[in-house]
Amino acid sequence: MDDKVKAEIADGLRQQVRGLIKGGATGKTVAVLASEYLKKVTVANGISLETSAELDQICKVPRALIRSELHLKKVYRHKKDRKASDDDRPRVKRVITGMQPMDCVVMDVHHVNVLLKRENGTTGTPKLLGFMDIATRRVWCELVFIETKGGVRNVDVIEAFVAMAQHSAFGLPKTLYCDNGKEYLFADFLDDAMQLLVPTVGKPGRSRVIRALPYNASAKPIEAWFGHFEQRFLKTCPGYIGDDRMNPKRPAPGKLPAPFNGDFAAFKRVLNGLLMAYEVMPQSGALEGLSPRQSFEAHVRQGWAATVIDPDRLNTVFTKPETRKVRQHGISVGGRRWSCDELDVWFHDTITVHVPQYHGYNALRLTKPDGSFLGIAHPEEEFAFFDPRGARRSAERNTRRNKALREADRSTPDIDIGAEMVKLARRAPEVAPNVPKGTLTVTQEQVHQQVICPEHGVPCSESEDERDRREIAAARDVFIRTIGRT
Repeated sequence: MDDKVKAEIADGLRQQVRGLIKGGATGKTVAVLASEYLKKVTVANGISLETSAELDQICKVPRALIRSELHLKKVYRHKKDRKASDDDRPRVKRVITGMQPMDCVVMDVHHVNVLLKRENGTTGTPKLLGFMDIATRRVWCELVFIETKGGVRNVDVIEAFVAMAQHSAFGLPKTLYCDNGKEYLFADFLDDAMQLLVPTVGKPGRSRVIRALPYNASAKPIEAWFGHFEQRFLKTCPGYIGDDRMNPKRPAPGKLPAPFNGDFAAFKRVLNGLLMAYEVMPQSGALEGLSPRQSFEAHVRQGWAATVIDPDRLNTVFTKPETRKVRQHGISVGGRRWSCDELDVWFHDTITVHVPQYHGYNALRLTKPDGSFLGIAHPEEEFAFFDPRGARRSAERNTRRNKALREADRSTPDIDIGAEMVKLARRAPEVAPNVPKGTLTVTQEQVHQQVICPEHGVPCSESEDERDRREIAAARDVFIRTIGRT
């Protein structure tokens, strides 16, 4: 073969090797398949040998050629295992210099690899809801143990967040960093609350809720904290089984680990003790040898204080305001009738109801059109037909309503609307008509007899009743004119 043909075969062979490696073939598979390719193109170019063994020997692909293209394994990994590929992505170093506690809080959910007993006799592992303060590396944790099938719900994360937001050592974060999972849908409702309740961070109007990129665990320090806490602290807890659920840690070959000796409340006490131990352990890296507690104490000495919020007010963040018509001093929400004492004295046609979005409810917050608080509505109680409590309840509500109506009556002046309209008419200037433009007459072919007006003279005779009616009408006219002048 001439040099041009050999160069074409060499390029084709290299591309074949590259394609095999990119497709995920192992080294031996690449060598065999590339050799078969080389034999095929060799025979196609008119080279024939007496035995296949000679062809195999000549068409053996050099290992050096395969090794030079092994970097294409990274392409296969990026296409088939994105998490492993993103773990190797370029990183930038971030420092916490100048950050204050709760400037940024990262939250995530993690499986706790400790077996607990359920009430029905089965075993399971609880879930840990963690909120890490980036500046001090402190972690606020809440445990959720699901007695039946299911996962962490939005209401579980909301309750944990509310507990943290009202604690004086944590409070409301300025920025919240979380995943894109369905259990974090409530976080978007927090943006407005954090915009109002904490000082501006960065550009005004910037969202306080940051969503993590998929497969970007290294950007969330709490991911590394979970592993660190488990390996140094949690594994000392009875019932620890490790990460591999199919092959848990065993105290002896063939023997499964015993579950935690105690109920869920007892395990929570153990976990809280381990968290306290974590807080007093010094850390290298960002904390420069300080423990999370020492770092927090340093910020407190410099004047830092938490921004806390009343839990009832914070719960209103996770609601959707809806306008409802008020009928018979009650409203309808979710197929139920709701009322409260404040609605009994509410005489407007509509009211704003704050309906919770992520959890069940037996109370609804009501606000006025200006946004001020009105009251808390509850489902109306139903009574049997002859139940005397129903009559008492109805009478109580009517008494409250009538009292409010009387107070409203006394608080406003009495105005005679008819008299006011008459005054308005009298204050209006009179309009003098213009001189008529002309008089219209109608002329017809036939002349009709004109009406003859009676001359004044002796009045016709009238009956006594007719005379009385005439005198009464005259007296009424005089009286009306007198009243008008007054």
